[in-house]
Amino acid sequence: MARIRTIKPEFFTSADIVALTPLARLFYVSLWCEADREGRLNWNTKTFKIRYFPADDCDIDTLAGELISAGLVETYEADGRKYAEIPCFKNHQVINNRESESVIPARVKVASARVQGEGRKEGKGKEPASKRETHLPENFSISENVKEWAVKNGHDQLEAHLAKFIDTAKAKGYKYIDWDAAFRNAITGNWAKVTKQPYVLPEFMRGAL
Repeated sequence: MARIRTIKPEFFTSADIVALTPLARLFYVSLWCEADREGRLNWNTKTFKIRYFPADDCDIDTLAGELISAGLVETYEADGRKYAEIPCFKNHQVINNRESESVIPARVKVASARVQGEGRKEGKGKEPASKRETHLPENFSISENVKEWAVKNGHDQLEAHLAKFIDTAKAKGYKYIDWDAAFRNAITGNWAKVTKQPYVLPEFMRGAL
């Protein structure tokens, strides 16, 4: 059951949000409408695609992967069914007292887990390695996911983009949870938002894209 939710102006400039691709940001907001008052929801990406992106040529599982990699959504199973939880849901929403109580079982949280979402962390203990921001991996390259995304979205000259991206990331010491997402943002022109400085295309590429 979809619900009416609100969105704050500062959402659009949150560091974790600008690191997402545009459709992933929209998908994240759409999940707020799916979530109950505890930020829990039934997890079915096929249903989400039909409900929120009926006319868009996009891979809903790729968008879901972005949110999960960024720690903005946690998926889990209970009683043989798939669910998800938005860890920072209550930071976004003021819940009406008349809204029904959650009927979705709570996610079992690991005692040492600390979830990162939009610059905020929950819980205590050591943060899982998969959720930590890291410097650029030494072997960072163009992944198969990025290649597929580039083909779908009409982006080419990936090697030239990669060289500029690596040089800038190393020089500035940037850290990200999802380096593929950061690279996609650089290609699509969101580099200025992510890194706080312009992404300058190589001379031979200007006017070609």
